[in-house]
Amino acid sequence: MTTPDRLGDILRQQRESKGLTLEQAAEDTRIREKFLAALESGDHHALPGAVYTKGFLRNYAEYLDLNGAALVAQYISERAVTPEPPRQIRAMKPVMRTGMYISPRVFVPVVVLAAVLLFVGYISYQFASFATPPRIEVSEPSGDVVAQRAEYVVRGRTAPEGRVTVRVFPGPDTYSDIRPASDGTFAVTVQLRQGANHIEVQVLDAAGKISLISRGVFFDVSAQATPLADPVPQAFVEQPAQNATYTNSSVPVAGRVDKSITTLLVNGQPLAIAADGRFSGSINYPAGTHAVRFVARTAAGAEATETRTVTVSFTAAVVTVIVQGGDAWLLAQVDGTQAPGTGRVFTNGASTTFTGKQVVLRTGNAGATQVIYNGQLQGTLGAQGQVVEKTFTFQ
Repeated sequence: MTTPDRLGDILRQQRESKGLTLEQAAEDTRIREKFLAALESGDHHALPGAVYTKGFLRNYAEYLDLNGAALVAQYISERAVTPEPPRQIRAMKPVMRTGMYISPRVFVPVVVLAAVLLFVGYISYQFASFATPPRIEVSEPSGDVVAQRAEYVVRGRTAPEGRVTVRVFPGPDTYSDIRPASDGTFAVTVQLRQGANHIEVQVLDAAGKISLISRGVFFDVSAQATPLADPVPQAFVEQPAQNATYTNSSVPVAGRVDKSITTLLVNGQPLAIAADGRFSGSINYPAGTHAVRFVARTAAGAEATETRTVTVSFTAAVVTVIVQGGDAWLLAQVDGTQAPGTGRVFTNGASTTFTGKQVVLRTGNAGATQVIYNGQLQGTLGAQGQVVEKTFTFQ
């Protein structure tokens, strides 16, 4: 296969080699799919502008494991061949008011003119919304400051749908793909080097526009001689959303914690934390409104807590089968039809879910077959080695 020469071909071939669709890439990078398609097809006139395009081209290149700086240089070279057409803005003539009797002949043109002005105003608002870079506020550090610890928490607020990247120089050390909370707040712990540190906080919105704020932080090692209080632990809950509703499903839980957290409890039950600080799982609830409580603790006993309220409903029989304590042969009939993948032996630790108006479950080892029906644990279906058939019908 020959090496592609065009920027668009490089991006498209790299994306396809990773088995990614444009829709999936747009969702992961939060860059509009039409802009990604324009980049890959070389349609420069469909892009928002050189400044914005360079920003999300760097992010798209990072997402595809490509050299962002080289691709930006190639984009500038190709863009020079097809320059952006000049835009002309014509001044609108003022509407002169005159005293006159309002007759139908006057009223109708006034209504038409008002509609035109409303339409122009709407178009202007949409253009301003598109052209205005995303807002970003950095509350910590609020300015150039002196830090007393190598670990420093950068905090701020931006658009909830934005994607935040923090870079610390010298280095640079890059902390990317920081997802703001629903209210737009974000926080990330960075590592400072002794002496002067330059921190850049960048936000990229869904339209590909970028905003950037810089701060200076001087880290003085001698300032560590005075013991400081332990930092407040940080826990960020991404799922479930507050007041979310789930139908015919369990409630997903997911998020991340900072590296000071050693234990995470969800409704009093421990949940594993990955090496990168992320966590995920699910909770089965019966129909109704429930509170999901998260408690994150450090080794020193400091806590961070958060509670989300969710509502669960069922419109069918949802049967979750967990094979535990041995292997079990399972056969499931859903609304009179055999469920795909059943009629075989399920190994210890396997689980599966069936949804329908009526679910008939037959097991060859009832003692190893646990069932959760519409969010409620039913326990095992019988004794070890016992053949049992049970029907679950949604009323």
